[in-house]
Amino acid sequence: MSSGFPAVIDLNVGGRHLTTSLSTLTKYPDSMLATMFSGRHPVTQDKDGRYFIDVDGDVFVHVLNFLRFGTMPPAGAAADVWKYADYFGLHVLKEGIANTHGTLLRSGFPNYTSHLEYVKGEARRFSGYFYLCICTADCSCRDDTAYKNDLHGSPRIDIHLGLDDKRRSLLLRLLAHDLQCMDIFTNEEEITCNCNCVGAMKLQFRKAPKSTLDELK
Repeated sequence: MSSGFPAVIDLNVGGRHLTTSLSTLTKYPDSMLATMFSGRHPVTQDKDGRYFIDVDGDVFVHVLNFLRFGTMPPAGAAADVWKYADYFGLHVLKEGIANTHGTLLRSGFPNYTSHLEYVKGEARRFSGYFYLCICTADCSCRDDTAYKNDLHGSPRIDIHLGLDDKRRSLLLRLLAHDLQCMDIFTNEEEITCNCNCVGAMKLQFRKAPKSTLDELK
């Protein structure tokens, strides 16, 4: 069935004009991009008829190069592209970045292994859903047991660090990737935490019924 889109697509990505093929954008059928250009949903066009995607064009070009050639972004862009891979549902790209740049990205957090072990240890106490929240070092929920459960009632694991928003988000994504390797799955949606920490970020996780966490000592 025809999608109704031309074979060559002109894009306006956050003000940057890019041109690619429909087959490139729809390469991964389960991705958001494939859904956008499936013909099942309207896509906004600018005044010149270019299809508009409201993200940073300088980051998106690395996503496009992956779709075209399978190439990974350079190390300096890896964190931003990983977030876009999450957003657009390009799990192959996210996995590729983790394999190519994971060691380098993790090395930017001197205590990364300790953080991962802490989360693994805390997660053993839970069944089903829980949240992982990266808060600032001075967050008021540090010693407040009232904040140990999320508003929806699921238990929450907190890590308090003096990081800016970008690095807090990157740490959250790295931990999410490594937890997924242990049968703990994220809902992929990064959301603002309900604690009093400005800019705190969290992800919701679900432990598989027979999690390999219980085998890790």
